[in-house]
Amino acid sequence: MAGVARDYGDPPASGVSQRRTLLLAVLLLVAAALVGLLIGYLLSRTGSANDGTAARRTPSSDPSGSATSATATPPRPTGPSGSEIEKGLTKDIGYFLGARRGANGLTHVAFDRVQLLRGDAAEKYASENGGDTATARSGLIVNENPRTRDLVLAPDVKILGGVQLAASSDPEQVPVQTLLDALDSKGSTIPLELRFDKLGYVIQVTEKRYA
Repeated sequence: MAGVARDYGDPPASGVSQRRTLLLAVLLLVAAALVGLLIGYLLSRTGSANDGTAARRTPSSDPSGSATSATATPPRPTGPSGSEIEKGLTKDIGYFLGARRGANGLTHVAFDRVQLLRGDAAEKYASENGGDTATARSGLIVNENPRTRDLVLAPDVKILGGVQLAASSDPEQVPVQTLLDALDSKGSTIPLELRFDKLGYVIQVTEKRYA
């Protein structure tokens, strides 16, 4: 009887070889993915470092330092101010009636000086001029001279506002522009106390309430 041929498949050695080939391919794919992730990470780190360096170098990239000088307060001049005040005067009271920019780049203000009377002097003045003597003793502003004086504000002048400039019952520092903006509408109603330096520059302006 003739023998019947039987197919028992590939030899065992052939199956092992296929599994090894498949495993090797999987390992290669995993390795390629890891390499891609590593390269992406290194590129992102390099980009961040470059961005940080650029950001740090930006302020000093301008040799003239214009970015810093634009916000810095100019130094106080060392020459005479030219303010129309008596020599040696350190304090004054009155109103700012207007402001302008001078040829030297500094702010000039038109100052209306007043007198402050208290006690008996204030009561007497009120009585002679038809004022309220009951309230005069606490403080009475007298402004009989129409003359105005040209004063120069220091670049670093300090402005302390009160009720009208800072909506505060206590002195509160405000920008110079806050005071200048208020002059056109209510400059003649804001009593101010001024302080001068030795050169006559106005170094501090304080809104006061005398009555």
